[in-house]
Amino acid sequence: MAVLADRVALVSGASGGIGAGLAAMLAAEGARVVLAARRGNELERVAGGIRQRGGVAIPVITDLTSGDSMARLLDTAQAEAGPVDGLVNNAGFAVWKSLEATTIAEWDRTFAVNVRAAAWLSAAVLPGMQTRRFGRIINIGSEAGVAIVPGLAAYCASKHALRALTEVIQDGSHDNGIKASAICPGFVDTTMGYVVPGANPANFLHVDEVVDVVRYLLHTGDNVKLGPEILVRTMRNPMRRDQS
Repeated sequence: MAVLADRVALVSGASGGIGAGLAAMLAAEGARVVLAARRGNELERVAGGIRQRGGVAIPVITDLTSGDSMARLLDTAQAEAGPVDGLVNNAGFAVWKSLEATTIAEWDRTFAVNVRAAAWLSAAVLPGMQTRRFGRIINIGSEAGVAIVPGLAAYCASKHALRALTEVIQDGSHDNGIKASAICPGFVDTTMGYVVPGANPANFLHVDEVVDVVRYLLHTGDNVKLGPEILVRTMRNPMRRDQS
């Protein structure tokens, strides 16, 4: 049986791309899935697709830069689905700018979405996970969280921080049935993948390839520890135009 079958999974940034793919996979694995994002119409589309396949999906319009909005998200999840056993912090924000060109507002938004929201949601669900002695936290990072891309200054710094947050969670949870991992994909065929100018989408990872890694991770045994970061890269150079 899938580890999250008959449990509740919350996925942020679930209105498209990797988040939508992960939400569909978790529902297929038997989880009741709570979908969080700002785009209500797209959330409903993803939720509708899950329901058509027999799954349970609860869309909640959420602003991850707002503590009040995140609190409402968790209240809704608890009331309509139950306590959160699986948390996927997938939402991300990036701007293609060097360090010296990045504004304070851009720094604040990048860290609010990429780090602070993940930390806040993780801190909110961890006590319940500890009581039940079960939990899975998946943070969707980036290859930019283990390497440096000068044109993605704030994004790189935030994804390095997310990787550190994952290790903080994991190292505090060795003995209570909770596992945390950071999936760090390279270029993926999503809107975020086109932030870097000059990249070749023909050489990008596909969403389902990232989803497959998370699925495998969720099926590992309780005594298996991977990471905290799991780097998923393309075999073909995503910056080369002469490869396919």
